[in-house]
Amino acid sequence: MAIRDDRDRSWNARLDRRWLVQASLMGAGAVSLGMTGAGRRFSSALAQDATPAAGGVFDPAKCYQPFGDVETVQYDKVGDGDFNIALSNSYIGNVWRTQMIKMAKAYSELPEIAPFVSELQVTTSDRDDAAQIAAIENMISNGAQAVVIIANTPSALVQVVQQARADGIVIVSFDSVVAADPPDPSLDLGVTVNEDQVEMGRRWAQFLVDETGGQGKILMVNGVAGTGVDTERRRGAQGVWDQNPGITVVEVVGEWDPGKAQTATATALAANPDIAGVWCQGGTDGVVRAFLDAGKPLVPIAGEAENGFRKQMVQYADEMPGYSIAQTPGMVCVAIRTAISLLMGEPVPQAVSLPLPEAKTADLVAGVNYFPDGPDNFFTAIQVPDCGVNLTFEQIDEQQV
Repeated sequence: MAIRDDRDRSWNARLDRRWLVQASLMGAGAVSLGMTGAGRRFSSALAQDATPAAGGVFDPAKCYQPFGDVETVQYDKVGDGDFNIALSNSYIGNVWRTQMIKMAKAYSELPEIAPFVSELQVTTSDRDDAAQIAAIENMISNGAQAVVIIANTPSALVQVVQQARADGIVIVSFDSVVAADPPDPSLDLGVTVNEDQVEMGRRWAQFLVDETGGQGKILMVNGVAGTGVDTERRRGAQGVWDQNPGITVVEVVGEWDPGKAQTATATALAANPDIAGVWCQGGTDGVVRAFLDAGKPLVPIAGEAENGFRKQMVQYADEMPGYSIAQTPGMVCVAIRTAISLLMGEPVPQAVSLPLPEAKTADLVAGVNYFPDGPDNFFTAIQVPDCGVNLTFEQIDEQQV
């Protein structure tokens, strides 16, 4: 399998990558940026997996859970494998996106997936709608039969996605999904894979209401403005705030990045020393560090599933009620698996719903849902067993972006 990785740079560079060899050589190929069908390379150097894998096997009935009563879609069969699949990423400014790309590459190398993927094209168009549209068109011109998309602006890609679908290209968007504004169910915008972002925002907010008794000032550390994820999470939280008039809200932007979240929180604390709780979309370990650096008592914090935050939940268990919900970067793997199913003519719900991987402090288990010796910026929810996503920390960490 070839991997074409272009982050708005030249299509003519090359890089080396390792290939999995288990029992027999399956689906291995040259790695290139922009050179399809180059000669084969193999390496027998395999990383020793120290992190336990979940061991789940792909089960379509369990993996492809629908959002509500959405329709099932089924396309004409393209083939049984060797598909050219493209990943269009829209932002590279935080670790979640970097880890997501690493997981896409590692997943495509797995022996059970490699026979289905002859080439994985990867592009990043950094928060530029026009650049993302051009990248999608370029990847299709370079043979992509399916495009997996994480959109910068959900509505900006409607036209290019409609054209791709009219040309028979499989489209699967995830995380920040492609959507018309206002919604138009008559449009064919492909299939979506996501967690329930509104529910995630609601659960974080309800946790803080429960911990504060519905009284006090809550700091909201938001994500990247304009994305569907940020918009829906804030909408979920607002429904809770509206029902609890004793809550007041201070909003800052952290862009899902620990450093930016830490800076935004430090600034907010200087002006609002009476913050009673924090609702954070990402970069949550940075939020905790801001409190510690300011010498402020820790407060209830509801946030993402960064390894650093979950380590802090354990370290400060007696001082900080913590609640962690993950937006798993592994949904890119589910999106790739969904694209494969659609290319093979298999039925899939038009909107696939993944469960919310959540944990309070008492639920944390070292080496399972947090990693004491791992980096703080690693996102811990890396396995989706029912979808056959069983990557280990080591398999992900060794990938290059």
